[in-house]
Amino acid sequence: MVRPIFYKVDPSDVRHQRSSFGHAFAHHELKFKDDMEKVLKWRRALTEAANLSGSHLKEDEYEAKFIGKVVEEISVQLINKTYFGGPAYKVGLESHVTDVNKILGVDGNGRCMVGIWGIPGIGKTTVAKAIYNSIARKFEGICFLADVRGKSSVYGLIELQKNLLCQILGDKNFNLITLDQGINVIKQRLRHKRILLTLDDVNQLDQLNNLAGDVD
Repeated sequence: MVRPIFYKVDPSDVRHQRSSFGHAFAHHELKFKDDMEKVLKWRRALTEAANLSGSHLKEDEYEAKFIGKVVEEISVQLINKTYFGGPAYKVGLESHVTDVNKILGVDGNGRCMVGIWGIPGIGKTTVAKAIYNSIARKFEGICFLADVRGKSSVYGLIELQKNLLCQILGDKNFNLITLDQGINVIKQRLRHKRILLTLDDVNQLDQLNNLAGDVD
């Protein structure tokens, strides 16, 4: 992803090499008069950069507020592209996402657990992914464990504990032997972090207890 930042310069001046850019290129054309192709490449590069969607900090704007806005926008773009390859939520899901986010109280400091329950095929996973996409940027660590029911029956809950730790901490070298050990490691490593953990297709209480039950 490329996002140009126009820091107290007019994007049109960059695009057309006017004002200070025009003066600079006049100097470059004299300096490189025997290699004008190089100067033309520089001009084309600036024109292409200015044609990209970017952010413009004007002279009278506060830098801190501007930076915060840019970080927020880029975070949203990265989340939308990285996690599930789509928008924060699909058309028709906005009200569901908003309702659940209110219950979660993601801007608070407490711990909250919300379950989405219903018959198969009504879109529970889709809603869960939409919620995850919409709030993931607000957390220090994030994890989406898909198909907990199926994967726990095939690989066991210890492997899911390892997967959880790997997604949040980026470390694949967790040598967990027992579920109790996994619970303790999760508690010790994550208890002081702001974590978003989404468990998809849970059908047994021990899955919750071993993956999320003891995280403070």
